[in-house]
Amino acid sequence: MQTIAFTKVAELLSVNVHIERPHESILGLTVGELGGPMYELVQLITTTLNKTGEILVDMGYPNFGTFVAESLKAATNARSISDSTAELDVVLERLVRAIPAFQDMAEVNGQPIYCFKKALFLIHAISVRFGSITPPPFPIPSTIGSPVFTDNVLPSMLIHLGIIDLSASPSLSSLFPNAGSEGSLKTLLDVHESTSVPKSLPKEGPVLTSHQAYILRAAAIDACELIVEEAQNLSSNTLPSDNTLYWIREITLPDLDMWIWAVAKDRADYRALERFVLRDTVFF
Repeated sequence: MQTIAFTKVAELLSVNVHIERPHESILGLTVGELGGPMYELVQLITTTLNKTGEILVDMGYPNFGTFVAESLKAATNARSISDSTAELDVVLERLVRAIPAFQDMAEVNGQPIYCFKKALFLIHAISVRFGSITPPPFPIPSTIGSPVFTDNVLPSMLIHLGIIDLSASPSLSSLFPNAGSEGSLKTLLDVHESTSVPKSLPKEGPVLTSHQAYILRAAAIDACELIVEEAQNLSSNTLPSDNTLYWIREITLPDLDMWIWAVAKDRADYRALERFVLRDTVFF
């Protein structure tokens, strides 16, 4: 990680990071140079790996996995019956403090915003992969109370579905001009027959500033918490008597996150919806 080169990352990704252009003064001569649509991404990946590797070496770890495993073990002292997120908080803090690529936070209008998408997702992925093994190979923190792993997909989808309302924000109201309208909501909330989805990229949405992106990502965290709270507090009388929807009362924030991500990818009309864009970020 500390020494991996730009060219090796491009090779591993099987992408072309060169473009050809006509020479400025010699007719018929083509000049090759670094560039193209994948160039910046490969740069971001390379610098992130190099910096993370340098930090791990300085801390005395032979690899990233050893650092994560030690962080998981350190959290066992925080285990608490009354606070199911205590272990998660310890692991999260260790990851974020050590690795700059996990320091997904900002201050907007004097308000601190903490997203930590990749660090939270890493912990949840470990829980999903190893949590069912008895005994587990290392301590596994519960992620039931984890916030959602907010990126550009979750807030964009919640805007399109009318859950996040941007109309009262002058700096954001023009970003998704047709989202949340009565006509679009009726179509999006109708029962949808399952069809095969073409493997095409979603249409690129509005390009946001870092502050705008953090506002929307924070709104998605808050909105999802309200959704889960409402679902878990539903009265049995409001659900079908055959218990087919009883699972709604047991849904967790990671469950909701994964469902939104899945339906955004697998349902054709949802896949076509715009997602906002934030340039030059390693956080999602």
